[in-house]
Amino acid sequence: NIEEAIATIKKQIDEVLETTSSQAQNVAAATQEQSASVEEIAASSQSLAVLAQDLQKAISIFKI
Repeated sequence: NIEEAIATIKKQIDEVLETTSSQAQNVAAATQEQSASVEEIAASSQSLAVLAQDLQKAISIFKI
């Protein structure tokens, strides 16, 4: 029956769309986490650079 075939196909399409939507949300969440991690790494890098400069200044008095 054509109506049953159409209903079955529509159901399959709906399932694929639901799965795709769920996967897209997972990717978006992962991307957001990754972005936050990159920002944290950038902030840590800046702090480390400041500490390195401070250390260079501190040890410069020991140079002969």
